Amino acid sequence: MLKLCLKFFSILSLFLILTAQASAKELVNKILVLVNSEIVLQSDLKKLQSRLNKSGSIDETLLLGEPLSALKNNEKAQLDFLIREKLVESEIKRQNLSITDERVENELSQMAKKNQMTRAEFNNVLAKQGFTVEEYKEVLKARIERQSFFESEIVSKLRITDEDAYGEYQQKNPGHRPSTSEFKIAQIFFSPTKGSAPAALARAKAALGRIHNGESFEDVANRVNETPGAAKDGYLGAFRAGEFLPELERVVNTLEQNQISEVVKSTAGYHIMKVISKRTILDPHFVKVKELIKASLVEKNFQRQLKNWFESKKQDAYIKIQSTNV
Repeated sequence: MLKLCLKFFSILSLFLILTAQASAKELVNKILVLVNSEIVLQSDLKKLQSRLNKSGSIDETLLLGEPLSALKNNEKAQLDFLIREKLVESEIKRQNLSITDERVENELSQMAKKNQMTRAEFNNVLAKQGFTVEEYKEVLKARIERQSFFESEIVSKLRITDEDAYGEYQQKNPGHRPSTSEFKIAQIFFSPTKGSAPAALARAKAALGRIHNGESFEDVANRVNETPGAAKDGYLGAFRAGEFLPELERVVNTLEQNQISEVVKSTAGYHIMKVISKRTILDPHFVKVKELIKASLVEKNFQRQLKNWFESKKQDAYIKIQSTNV
């Protein structure tokens, strides 16, 4: 009789233990949110909270520009993050973008090789960061899939032009211009110090008359040019916008290549200008930073489009929050 009672007690105890374990498991895996055909469990939330303390385990793309600290001690934000994960996961499955375990293995091997480590050494580094190899594989797999998805869904549709970069550059550098004009110029100059200003003007008009009557600019320049140390054919050199006398630059800007000006008065004297060549060149500083500006604009536009994408998907999706405690 005693043995029977002991046996019954043992069975009852085992039943109570199993029931308690089942109840605990049920509590841990309580459904918090339904996202289409995906579910967010209490255990997913706990897992995310654990991941917050592991460097590199949170895909910051899904933070939508918010700092990682915004997730800490904020279950509402954590739940929103998990919903975004499920929305993307659902699309990845629908578009059949899942990658194989072999691809993940190859990525891990490449990461180890890039850091000049063996796989065993790399696994030890993961362990020091709080990851098992399987945990890190899971994180890496999800990240690669999301990256591939966002590349095709959003990034590939972004169009950032040089003009967009120009606008951004000008906005942040109002004192600079992304492009400028460069001229190669020749002139025939007449100095008022040789006689008087009216006499210099008369000489300039006479020279221009010779050109109008068929003599070449170069021949006249070589004969009557009064520019100190004048070069052959009146050649002055190459100048960029802002490097020339303002009154002369205004005239040069109106001339086409090989066109000759009327007589132009400056503070120095009288000039007949010829534009040998004219081109627009990019500001060297802008050239240096252009690609960085474009990359910044891509990132900014990506973040905006990503937020719009999630808003649209949330409106179209079936999302039901089961728990009122989060």
